[in-house]
Amino acid sequence: FGYPGEQGPYYCGVGFDVSFGRNIMEEHLDYCLAAGLEIGGTNGEVMPGQWEYQVGPCVGIDAGDQLHISRYLLHKVCEENGVVVSFDPKPIPGNWNGAGCHTNFSTKKMREDGGLKEITK
Repeated sequence: FGYPGEQGPYYCGVGFDVSFGRNIMEEHLDYCLAAGLEIGGTNGEVMPGQWEYQVGPCVGIDAGDQLHISRYLLHKVCEENGVVVSFDPKPIPGNWNGAGCHTNFSTKKMREDGGLKEITK
């Protein structure tokens, strides 16, 4: 396959030619769920072989604990499959979207009726 083509077809991609590493992602998800971690979803990202998973919903410090354990499990899955995991937000130079650890959160007021007003104030 060589150097990847332009970004675009990999994000949430399906198919052998764009979804590299799906077996790693699915095995990691299985390990996380078996460990009792709250994983809200997964998807392919903008770079080939780059996958995202969402930890949560969690309350308070539990989110950080679950993220830490999920990363440990990812290292173990990759080791078992003969690949190396990287958390580098931009591992290949060029015109690629950066990807890093981003955090989404909400408060009780945000989820109640009129919550959008709370978000925008």
